[in-house]
Amino acid sequence: MPPRVQHRDSASESESKTGTTSRAANKARNAVAQAAQLELLSKHIHSNGPKDKPKVNPLDFLSLDNEALHKYNLKYGMNLPKIQSVNENILLSEIGKKTYSAMKAVSLGRISKPEFASHVHKHFLAAPCRENEIVANFMYKVKNENKDFKLTL
Repeated sequence: MPPRVQHRDSASESESKTGTTSRAANKARNAVAQAAQLELLSKHIHSNGPKDKPKVNPLDFLSLDNEALHKYNLKYGMNLPKIQSVNENILLSEIGKKTYSAMKAVSLGRISKPEFASHVHKHFLAAPCRENEIVANFMYKVKNENKDFKLTL
């Protein structure tokens, strides 16, 4: 018997060219890679330019509870009257102005929470800050948790 000759079925041209790709496929692959790279960079690299992010309001004092605002008032000696405890919308309506609570609040000199918060906000923004003292207090608090700052001379 004669030796067997191995005969390979001829492959199509596209299958036989494994090393070369079309120009459109390269462009598509590059576009996908570039998009993935931009996504990765946007997650991990942030620019700290002045126009990057909107300015953050110092504090939203309206969101604080009445007790916290009152403690701020006492700590800094602002001598503001107490905050009205009943819902403002009810007391400011025509019927609400005639109620005992509204009349009592006026006689006691109480003010509304938005007005109180605006006074506290103005005081907070006007208060001078000493950066060295703030940094020293912060570092002391981090090291010594809830202990008070004590300066020895």
